[in-house]
Amino acid sequence: MAFTSGNSFVNKVAAGAAVFGAATQAVNTVSAISAALSTLDSSAGVGGALRALNLPAGGEAIGDIASAFAAFQGDPYANDWRVRLSLPNWSSFKSSPVLKPLRDAGGFVFPFTPRITIKGNAKYSQESIVHSNYPVNAYKNSDPGTIEITATMAVEDAGQALYWIAAVHYLRSVSKMFTGFDPKAGNPPPIVMLNGYGNYVFKNVPVAVSGFTCTLPADTDYIHCDVVGSAAGNIAGSADAVSGLADTLGGAIPGISGFADTFSAIAGGVGQVAGLLGTFGIGGTTSGGKAYVPTKSEFTVTLTPMYSRTSIRKFSLDRFVTGSYLNSSFGYI
Repeated sequence: MAFTSGNSFVNKVAAGAAVFGAATQAVNTVSAISAALSTLDSSAGVGGALRALNLPAGGEAIGDIASAFAAFQGDPYANDWRVRLSLPNWSSFKSSPVLKPLRDAGGFVFPFTPRITIKGNAKYSQESIVHSNYPVNAYKNSDPGTIEITATMAVEDAGQALYWIAAVHYLRSVSKMFTGFDPKAGNPPPIVMLNGYGNYVFKNVPVAVSGFTCTLPADTDYIHCDVVGSAAGNIAGSADAVSGLADTLGGAIPGISGFADTFSAIAGGVGQVAGLLGTFGIGGTTSGGKAYVPTKSEFTVTLTPMYSRTSIRKFSLDRFVTGSYLNSSFGYI
């Protein structure tokens, strides 16, 4: 399991300390500005609303974020060989507050080295010949088989607990189809990319999560985490809201560009803290109060390789044997 250490850790903590004081006040400021401006339709009204805010000189702290944080974050370098599943490239997965710890990590990264079982099959149909001691086997097709990943997940603090919750929610989400009143109703579960252990093992392998199990043991401790109003979630949400508000006001109301620039600056400062906390694996808010997570559990994920008819037609065994696909953005196994 990789943890942030050394000068990089010290620098990130120092950067957080430098902007946190301003950001805590900005969160309260952002909330008030958003409420005051949401119904305004003129630049004069904006000025009046700002003067009426009676904003305090200092803000209250938004929680204890100086405790130990989980460092499940992704390695920013391309040679990160840890096993990971990508987030689907759909807006709901990108904006989900529950999945924010996974977005900060660069996907569902297995924090401890998992046990992986890979398969490969060449299928033959047997043809019986009269008066023969041996049947004739006719080749039918090949099958890369399913990929089984079994991994332990240890949770030591509330930050890691949020990551555990995100992991379970991710697996539940990617194993369901769009249905009901969803605009995408009828679409199957999303396909994600599997990477791990370098180009020669798993490189951008398209897979579907065809099954998963998560064992919550009876003989282990459980740790609680507050998933309502977490510091990073509040900060990130405020930054996103004000940034979007600034863009909207700047284009819709004449003479508002100065105010919009101010709001964008506030959002940028607040976003620095949100980004810092995301680096430590903290983030995301959702309703539900406190959640209780086992300090040790086991995940088993079954992945089915998914290749389209177009990708199947493009496949060349000669290229595969010589390793020509290893640096491709699409991984054959």
